[in-house]
Amino acid sequence: MSKILNKLIALVVLISGSIAFTSCTNLSPDKTFEIAVLNTNLLSQFGSKEINRKLESEPQVYDETQKKMIPSSYYDYFKFEIANLETKLEDIKGINEDDDNRQLLQASKDLFTYAIAKQKEGYLPIAKMKDDKASSEEIEKAMIDFDASTQKEIDAKFTKLMNVAQAYAAKHNIDAKFGI
Repeated sequence: MSKILNKLIALVVLISGSIAFTSCTNLSPDKTFEIAVLNTNLLSQFGSKEINRKLESEPQVYDETQKKMIPSSYYDYFKFEIANLETKLEDIKGINEDDDNRQLLQASKDLFTYAIAKQKEGYLPIAKMKDDKASSEEIEKAMIDFDASTQKEIDAKFTKLMNVAQAYAAKHNIDAKFGI
């Protein structure tokens, strides 16, 4: 009797796990919109505005062992922030694409992929400059150069996503405000 009960429990756990996994990847339009569009707020100050804001704050990272934020270098702080963006990108990639959400997901992945790559190429060297006590003029020049090389492309990717997002929101009656 206990063998049958154990097998029955294992079967229920397996079925429950399958349902939970399937429900996590087949999301409602609202949830898809939330993950693919609303998370782009993390990129809203991309470039020198964001770099300046972060360089003016106390650099901290989350320490899993202590379960709290701890002081760090600016380089590690920027790496920590980029890792958070990479987690958001993985969340987007985890959504099943279909004809309804494909454009939205692709535009979101394109924006996040570009932003992450450029932050690794630009933010991290600037953070290292700050850690190495480079002059404010050198840091400012690096930020200006970064903006010059990325701003047009990031703006185009944001615009593309927002255009697709507006159509998706209208189609699914999602109450979302666009613009400033």
